[in-house]
Amino acid sequence: MADEQQSTEAERVADLHRQADADYAGRADREAEARNALALARAHGNAAATAR
Repeated sequence: MADEQQSTEAERVADLHRQADADYAGRADREAEARNALALARAHGNAAATAR
């Protein structure tokens, strides 16, 4: 009985680790997209400022 509880707890912990890894990867992707969007906006703003 104790072995079943331990394996169940180990499985839950492993599941939480997988979820945390996925959340971190998703956040890193969103941050990279935001940096790219900001760089594009800055480049566009700089180009528009020099065209005046």
